[in-house]
Amino acid sequence: MHAILQIDLPGRRITLATALCCGLLGAARVDAQQPLETETARLPARGAVLVSPEYEFQTSSQGTEHALPFALEVGVTDRLALLVEPVFYTSIRPKTGPSASGAGDLEVTLQYLALRETASRPAVAFAAEVKVPTARNTLIGTRRTDFTPYLIASKRFRQFDLHGNVGYSFVGRPAGLVVQNTLNLALGLEDHVTPRVDLVAEVLSTTAAAGSDAGESSLTAPEIAGAEQVGMLGMRLAVRPRLWLSLGVTYDNTNALLLRPGFTFELP
Repeated sequence: MHAILQIDLPGRRITLATALCCGLLGAARVDAQQPLETETARLPARGAVLVSPEYEFQTSSQGTEHALPFALEVGVTDRLALLVEPVFYTSIRPKTGPSASGAGDLEVTLQYLALRETASRPAVAFAAEVKVPTARNTLIGTRRTDFTPYLIASKRFRQFDLHGNVGYSFVGRPAGLVVQNTLNLALGLEDHVTPRVDLVAEVLSTTAAAGSDAGESSLTAPEIAGAEQVGMLGMRLAVRPRLWLSLGVTYDNTNALLLRPGFTFELP
């Protein structure tokens, strides 16, 4: 679960501002990032605050998982944003072996907009994410710090927004486990069907953190996983100014199905 599982690789970022949307939804529409895990280079304006609670339910041949991730994003300046993502509760119920429940890890991300979008080039941002090992149960987290720098690009094509990410994770090494750093790729697409309705899709790929690339998580440390390929389809609805509902359905190469309903609101 990137978070995102954390997929995913999200985020909960700002995605679109158009004159039409401003007229219908307020003077400075800032869209929710949910349910995308792909990061975008559309950062919140200075002083903007986005709050994004979610619920995640995952089921696979190995068992079920529930989680309550939360995201708080602040526009520090017009080019700098801070994202704080705790996981307040996680429940892992495998079909075999011990179960676990409790708080998950905390992720803190700083983003900097290096280049603004023009007609001929995408917006480009740099980001650095630190995973703070707040989870106390090793079935939920590794109890080691991870660090991930990455590059983000976003480009508008008529009613579509395209986002691409390249990241490299320096993975903390739990005692007794063979762990390797990972390369993370993400491609996300938003179709702004109407000023209130967005359809979204993404593909995510991460190389193996575990010693083999079998694609399965370790039974003793599920966060140390094999290679992962993930696809997601979802939608986002602006139900009122500064309030969005979202739903994402994710399927990965281990045949795990993840449902992610959530909502985002902008504080005044």
